[in-house]
Amino acid sequence: MESNVQLYRDLRRGPVLVAEVRGFRSEVGKKFDKSNKDAPPITFGVFKVHLEILSDGAPVMLSIYPGGSMNLDTFGEELGLKRGVIVAVAVGKLEMKDGQRKAVCAPNALRVLDEKEIQTLRDS
Repeated sequence: MESNVQLYRDLRRGPVLVAEVRGFRSEVGKKFDKSNKDAPPITFGVFKVHLEILSDGAPVMLSIYPGGSMNLDTFGEELGLKRGVIVAVAVGKLEMKDGQRKAVCAPNALRVLDEKEIQTLRDS
């Protein structure tokens, strides 16, 4: 019962994507300071998750910027991600760019749903 309460709380809070994980990977990005040409590039980690929305099957690229303190190589394992898992994502930013849906969320905004929550969503 507690998991259903958490799911309803997520749905009331704001935009939530319920989707199936199709794949994920970690990347390192670089950003340049345009005000100082001699400054070294700023590097940051990005964790990208490929999702397929359950309602219409549309693909979504989810980007998570976990910060420098987290290990990107084990981030997916910490979240419990694997191919075919159903997740609920509290989206911070959702946009359509170059014909593909792209979303951004916080590191703690992605949650793997258990069987009871999935059944509750299918029944409603």
